[in-house]
Amino acid sequence: MDRKIAEQIVALVNSQIDQLISTLEPVEAAVSPEEFAAYKRGIAKVINTFDVEVIDKVAREYPDLKPADDDADAPEHEHEAGPPKTSRN
Repeated sequence: MDRKIAEQIVALVNSQIDQLISTLEPVEAAVSPEEFAAYKRGIAKVINTFDVEVIDKVAREYPDLKPADDDADAPEHEHEAGPPKTSRN
């Protein structure tokens, strides 16, 4: 893959992740705790899929493009708790 394309893909995915994370606060304010927990789990699954299916594959060829806050050593259960609350950019 061309590096420029790889950079564009990573930037796009990170932007989408930021947008998903930005929905957490307003959704939490608008729904029950149970509904929010389900929503948050869904967002976490989407973010995990972005990481595994897109970012990790790009990073195999361009390791420097992997966001610095991606912790490959984090226990699996931490990913299930919910998406990160900070920007990846």
